Amino acid sequence: MGLNRAIADLPQRLNKDGQIRKVGVELEFGGLSPAHAAKIVGHVLGAEAEQVDAFRQTIPTKHGRFTVELDTRWAHPEFVAAYASDLPEEIREDVAKGVSQAAGTVLASVFPVELVCPPIPYDQLTILRPSGAALADAGALGTAHSAFSGFGMHLNVEVADLQVEHLLDTMRAYLLLDFWLRRESRIALVRQLQHYIQPFSESYKRHVLAPEYAPDLATFMDDHMRLNPTRNMELDLLPIFAVIDRARVESALPGIKNSPRPTFHWRLPNCRIDEPEWEPGQDWDRWVTVETLATDKVQLDHLARAYLRDGPATEFQAQMRRFFDILS
Repeated sequence: MGLNRAIADLPQRLNKDGQIRKVGVELEFGGLSPAHAAKIVGHVLGAEAEQVDAFRQTIPTKHGRFTVELDTRWAHPEFVAAYASDLPEEIREDVAKGVSQAAGTVLASVFPVELVCPPIPYDQLTILRPSGAALADAGALGTAHSAFSGFGMHLNVEVADLQVEHLLDTMRAYLLLDFWLRRESRIALVRQLQHYIQPFSESYKRHVLAPEYAPDLATFMDDHMRLNPTRNMELDLLPIFAVIDRARVESALPGIKNSPRPTFHWRLPNCRIDEPEWEPGQDWDRWVTVETLATDKVQLDHLARAYLRDGPATEFQAQMRRFFDILS
């Protein structure tokens, strides 16, 4: 895992409070138990791991609280307890613990371990590199380990603000770059076949990229949820929408699990933790490219019109190459 790359700068470095924007990282991997992985991360960060249940540990550090857990709700008692509400209270907790421990033991061979990092200023992302390297040295396995290993890395990038212009321009830029992001990120076939990173439809792209599309915030939210009625998009905006108007989201998409937070939840990248030349900064650079295009109004409009005219055809690809030439 490369440890010397510089962290690329966002074009909008600060949030609405004038602070460096934060990013949270979620890393899915195999090959290690949650307890073993937590011990490694705690050692690297100089903190003692604390056991929450048989398959979840937390690590309190000066950067915030890290969590290492088996990535299935059935392995954790508080989830199981919700299904045991009819049991007498005096045995409910013990039953939930027993069921979750049994479920976790069985499911540990199917579900990944997940390292959930607290939000940190994006220019401090380097603090995560030693933990990733130590996990890899200990035998953590990434997406390429198996044709059935759909392990991903999620970036939760704090928004610059909650205004419709910022959200809409970022989505427009993402829709124009999605083919490039999938190609450059080398998305594993198993992850493409799963439903967790659904691509945006052509009809949604054309709806949002249309030059006459100038919605207010409520209309943008309603249109997005109507045309993408799931949290399992490669770029998930529902956490942002829930911060703005949680009742609106719950009314439009009842029953969908969604945690309000002011972040672009980008779930597309693979976890390539066991590849020597990989580190999360590579995918961070790709996200920075999205926001760079989002803040260049002239290029954004030019490329959107080219896409609407040509689709993902040769002429549009040529226009995109010129954009990348400008970046470099």
